[in-house]
Amino acid sequence: MIKWTLQKKWTYSAALSIFLSFLMMCIILYFSIFSWMLMSEKKVAQNTLNEVVSFFESQGPVISVQDIQRNRTLINQLVNQEQSVRILNEDGIELLRINDASPFKEFSASTIEEFKKDEVKGQPIYLKSAQLDFGLFKGYIEISHSLANFKELMQYIKLAMIIFALIALILSAFIGYSLSAFLLKPIKELRDEMQLAKDTRFSKEVNFEKISNDEIGELMKIYKELMNEVNETISRQDEFIHNVSHELRTPIQVVEGHLALLNRWGKEEREVLDESLDISLLEVQKMKTLIEEMLKLAKNERTIQEARTSVFLVVKELEQKFQVLSPEASIVYQGSESIVVNMPNTTLEQILRNLIENAIKYNEKKPSIIIEAKEESDQTVIIVSDNGVGITEESLPRIFDRFYTADEARTKTKGGSGLGLSIVQRLVGAYKGNIQVQSNSNGSNFLLFFPKFTSE
Repeated sequence: MIKWTLQKKWTYSAALSIFLSFLMMCIILYFSIFSWMLMSEKKVAQNTLNEVVSFFESQGPVISVQDIQRNRTLINQLVNQEQSVRILNEDGIELLRINDASPFKEFSASTIEEFKKDEVKGQPIYLKSAQLDFGLFKGYIEISHSLANFKELMQYIKLAMIIFALIALILSAFIGYSLSAFLLKPIKELRDEMQLAKDTRFSKEVNFEKISNDEIGELMKIYKELMNEVNETISRQDEFIHNVSHELRTPIQVVEGHLALLNRWGKEEREVLDESLDISLLEVQKMKTLIEEMLKLAKNERTIQEARTSVFLVVKELEQKFQVLSPEASIVYQGSESIVVNMPNTTLEQILRNLIENAIKYNEKKPSIIIEAKEESDQTVIIVSDNGVGITEESLPRIFDRFYTADEARTKTKGGSGLGLSIVQRLVGAYKGNIQVQSNSNGSNFLLFFPKFTSE
């Protein structure tokens, strides 16, 4: 099957439809002109016949053959150049012929009441005869009206219509091609954008030159919205992968540390074996919860759960973990042990763990982290302070951007990915909180503000 483009189909369809419409009009017009002109020819012939008969009648009640022949000149004036008239006696013998321009058939005594279209010697004619009775003369009068000029004129009209039809075909094809090129331009642009999206794996933003206010424009708008959703979904997927890989490092390191401990001494000591297995199972369960939380965050489906989480207990749990991961670090909790926040303990642990990891990672001294919790009139404030290298003033506005790192050289040596603070900000925002940063060369303070927990 021949593969035709939409533009080619449109061009041929437009050309064929316009050509057939024009051809139909030409056919109707041709036959209308044909009938009208044929009727006009018949009317001219009938008028001539009536005038000749009236002339004879005006000559008196009695007219002879000699009278008819004497009036030949006057009769000639009544007959035009395309007609011939002849007078015959009762025996059908021709007595007089006027203007021998159109041929006659062999005479028959049966009169022709109406004009009859016929052909004599290859020439089309209108033929009619009538009886004459003028006293002493009785006979017939016959008229032959030539249709040669009529036939020639109709052939010219037919040829002109054929030429015009061919011109209409060419012109309609050109107009159809030009019009289809203009109207199909948005569709071609849409096709190119789709191909580009396929080639770039949806990484390039959809950008149309112009969107019209019609059905094609609506299609382009829908495609643009769809591609924006696809890009957003892919971005969330990539973000989820990066976030999970970042957040799973600590639990995996804890499990790895305990497995290494079991490999050294846990085989013989039952107490070490039980403790390491319990901690490892707990970390695996936390990893499972962590993945679910990250998945909700990536899909923007995080639901606020009523959870009474003790800040003190989460800090103490983190302190134990970092004793294994970073024994040199000092983590101190300050504040009331009864302070709680309204979020799952895994979420609060993620937030604080990322801040503690950064405090340890970007520190040239012995890391000292102070986590202070306090309640104000309508909010709970958690302050994480460290004695690290601090954050420069120009970097502060961008520290929560994904993959942004304030010091590229230090990041390469420390292995940072630039995701920790981005995750912290999203988690804090998901639970209607707010985060602020104060930093100088002596360290940084991260202030976390959460709505005060209520049981309602």
